[in-house]
Amino acid sequence: MNTDKISLIGLGKLGLPLLSTFANNGQKILGIDVDVRKVEDLKCGQIPFHEPALDSYFKNAHDNIELSTDFKKVVEETDIAIILVNTPSRGDGSFSNEYVYNAAASVCRNLKKSNKKDFLFIISSTVMPESCKDIIRFIESESGRKLNNGFGYVHIPDLVALGSVIKDFEHPDFVILGESDKRYGDIALSIYNKIIKNSAPVARMTPLEAEVTKVSLNAYITMKISFANFLGNICEILGCESSRVTKALGHDKRISPYYIKSGLAFGGTCFPRDTWAFINLSDRLGLDAVHIKATDKINKDQNEILYNKVKKHTDKSIGIVGLSFKPDTFVTTESPGEILYRRLISEHYLVDAFDPLDQNRSRLNIKNFISWANVVVLTHNDKRLIENVDFSDKIVIDPWGLLN
Repeated sequence: MNTDKISLIGLGKLGLPLLSTFANNGQKILGIDVDVRKVEDLKCGQIPFHEPALDSYFKNAHDNIELSTDFKKVVEETDIAIILVNTPSRGDGSFSNEYVYNAAASVCRNLKKSNKKDFLFIISSTVMPESCKDIIRFIESESGRKLNNGFGYVHIPDLVALGSVIKDFEHPDFVILGESDKRYGDIALSIYNKIIKNSAPVARMTPLEAEVTKVSLNAYITMKISFANFLGNICEILGCESSRVTKALGHDKRISPYYIKSGLAFGGTCFPRDTWAFINLSDRLGLDAVHIKATDKINKDQNEILYNKVKKHTDKSIGIVGLSFKPDTFVTTESPGEILYRRLISEHYLVDAFDPLDQNRSRLNIKNFISWANVVVLTHNDKRLIENVDFSDKIVIDPWGLLN
């Protein structure tokens, strides 16, 4: 199987950074997307969104990148396709695999007409546990081939966070590798080793085990975040400094310092939806994930607690610092700052917001913005935003303890 050139299907918030990371590390890669406008813009060097290092990686590696909307090229020019498309949440919390199936079908139609002896599907999208069984059956049906006899299947879910996607691809804590056969896992690992710059351990397992690992990983992390937030609420009532408490807890190796800091609700495109997916999976199996349901409730409560701190200032101008769900990303999905902003607007408060990546709704100068506001709400956990800013005559709501 030739690994000199590979395909990547899906040029979204994760797919485009992954393509650029591969290319910047010397891998020839064909990027495929059904969005004609996006592909044409990328061919002109126009990056559709902000992600640290993305612009430089993409442009520096231009010679290693081919872009197209033509799925025939996937089979004609490569033996391996990474599928990293969106798997949106359904109303019940589970993920939809519609775009995974669409991508696989487009490859399979061409694979069925091909004399190519072997082909490797690498699914990087986060999917519900047991999806692999249906996706493999679908590929067999559409391609006319059998698993491990004409095609291989590997699940390597992304373990990255918006705002640090490229860094996370190159320096993962570990790699989840679910393989239909060891030889396909070896091939997939040889490709990913081209971009991994640390000595990250590789967890080799079945595709089903890989699916369970990805969903349960984020569910566990959100449980830790919500515990820290609940603890922060206790400390606030008692009148003690939560950051000193959580920092102390983090010294215990059984806990570690990661994600054990009280602040605001977790948001974004991964943590909330993976929490809901874990609850859906448990319900489907006849189990009651009471601990994860509590995590979800505590997270929602954090948004209400923040609102209650602000709502009494009906006669003052309110400035929210941070609209995206975290620094260094433009994504506002489930963002505490965005949720608060929308609620205050709907209730006719005098409110405005500042976010360095959302210039359409923000004052361009942070100092001018702060001078305008009577009440400042620091929703971004980022001291860089408020360096050398005078808060002396302001009412500051500082959930992260940035001013301590």
